[in-house]
Amino acid sequence: MGKHMSSKLDLSNFDVHVQESFKSIQLLYKNQLHNQSKYLGFILIDQLAWLISGNEQQVNIYFKAWLDKYFIKYYPEITSEEIWASRNGMLHNGSSISRDIVKQKVSRQLLFVYNLNHFDEINKVFNDPSYAVVNSARFLEIALLEAVKEFRIDLEQGYVPDVDDVKVKLGKLLTDLKS
Repeated sequence: MGKHMSSKLDLSNFDVHVQESFKSIQLLYKNQLHNQSKYLGFILIDQLAWLISGNEQQVNIYFKAWLDKYFIKYYPEITSEEIWASRNGMLHNGSSISRDIVKQKVSRQLLFVYNLNHFDEINKVFNDPSYAVVNSARFLEIALLEAVKEFRIDLEQGYVPDVDDVKVKLGKLLTDLKS
């Protein structure tokens, strides 16, 4: 049996990872690579949710639980189910349409708007209960950032189900691949 690990998490590499993730999201967004910035946002949520997933193997469960706990309060107009469906559509087929949307397991498809000059205009056009228009900048640069800040506080204070498991996962997540 190995030694018991200290209960304090070293978050210095975590902080670097989060800063690099947000710099990458912003760089892509500012260069009008909007879908790619959204991919990175979804990947970051995946990674952070996995850190505290414990023994849960189903990504949909821990992804949505992380969103419900940390993200939704900063963007309450959309749900974790809708974000999960959008994530799946984007990551698996490059579209906001996923199986959950097609099978009507999720009632609304998220439409991300990148040019806020058209936000109200698009909201009027898609004034349809099967769509939710999402302000991409608010989603990626405000709500996600605030959720990550809150999550970091929970990590720092040890408000996680299993600190030792989080330490192991932080090590895996933040290990640089050497060639």
